Amino acid sequence: MNLLKVAALATFAAFAGAVPAKAFCLVNCEPKPEDARKVFENLIKNKFDPDATIEKFDVTRFWPLDVEGAGHKGYEFYFTATVKFPKGANLECKPDAAGAVKAGCSASTYYSTTIQNQMIKEKQYIEPGKVVDFKDETRFDEEGGKWKGQDGNLY
Repeated sequence: MNLLKVAALATFAAFAGAVPAKAFCLVNCEPKPEDARKVFENLIKNKFDPDATIEKFDVTRFWPLDVEGAGHKGYEFYFTATVKFPKGANLECKPDAAGAVKAGCSASTYYSTTIQNQMIKEKQYIEPGKVVDFKDETRFDEEGGKWKGQDGNLY
């Protein structure tokens, strides 16, 4: 009987060593606030400026989503953030004296990284040194045992 237990434990140990740790996640496996911050940071640096710095990032609420129609789970975070743009962003989009902007630029001063219908697709000008407050959200979708952020990365 003891030999059977030892053999079973040895088989389990060999299997456990060959499988990544995340595959065994049973508790607290969902994306964390630091993952939401990283997604936001990646989107800010990609959409606005790589030298932007996040001065504050606070998750205000979050919850799991059951995306039954899509056949997978999701997770959503709402947050506020303060971002400083030392060099500004999209300087080529600075409005002229009359307030007009070039083609491909937006005159909107509503800044967001939320991936949804409201998102402003055109480039937005941010003056150098400006600090912008964001009230945003981000979502993760379960994909292959990991969580895919809206920046396209797996967490």
